[in-house]
Amino acid sequence: MSKIEVRRLDFDFSQHIERYWFEQSAFKTHLFNSFTIIVYDIEKYLIQNVNNRINFIDDPQLKQDAQGFIGQEAQHSLQHQKFWDNLSFLGYKFDTYLICLRFIHFQILARCMSPNFNLAVSVGIEHLTTLIAEFVLENNFLATAKPPLKQLFEWHAVEELEHKAVVFDVLQSTTNNYLLRLLGMLIGHILVFCFLNWGMVILLYQDKKLLDKNVWQEFLEFWITKDKLLYKILLNAIDFCRLDFHPAQKDHLFLIENVNL
Repeated sequence: MSKIEVRRLDFDFSQHIERYWFEQSAFKTHLFNSFTIIVYDIEKYLIQNVNNRINFIDDPQLKQDAQGFIGQEAQHSLQHQKFWDNLSFLGYKFDTYLICLRFIHFQILARCMSPNFNLAVSVGIEHLTTLIAEFVLENNFLATAKPPLKQLFEWHAVEELEHKAVVFDVLQSTTNNYLLRLLGMLIGHILVFCFLNWGMVILLYQDKKLLDKNVWQEFLEFWITKDKLLYKILLNAIDFCRLDFHPAQKDHLFLIENVNL
């Protein structure tokens, strides 16, 4: 039996949720708002790549896990999109940004590159989102966020850790090309990092906070000096480069069990 549980939560975000719902911080709020915006299409991209391969998987356990992965990612896409209504209600616009995101993922990558290449990029994306999920849960990072958003991101983080090995195993079932795996990791990381921060900048600009000194101080603290997430991403990427690397080698069960969903 697959350990990947598809939880069909149904979030309802009140329009009374304040503009800066995470510690009154424009940086933290918009970093996670940006994640909510990119998730909808990135999850669809991941689902498409796994779904293209699922009928060729011989291992029944992996096929079942892949189906669970698709179910979880579909729910993430659906539930995060619900918060777009709140962002639109507050006056934020991100249609052009989404056009660029979709063009790169679906017109360039999905249409022009091979299925294995897209799977490798998907593995890179999953490797980074697994680290983000670990960071969020291990440090109780969202403890002071507004409850519905805290629950949304922690639920997502739990399921990222549950299915962290699936896309990697699907790729390995079709090819064990080491250089392809590394290239996919690099591109996946660049895509997530760039779109996450670009989305944040767009939202900050619309709030007229792009030149706010406190915002950029928090930016530096989060990525470099205090939380050091950029440093953790680098170490995580180096670990991925090991020939014998596998996502299941790191135990995240204790983090999953500590979250009350």
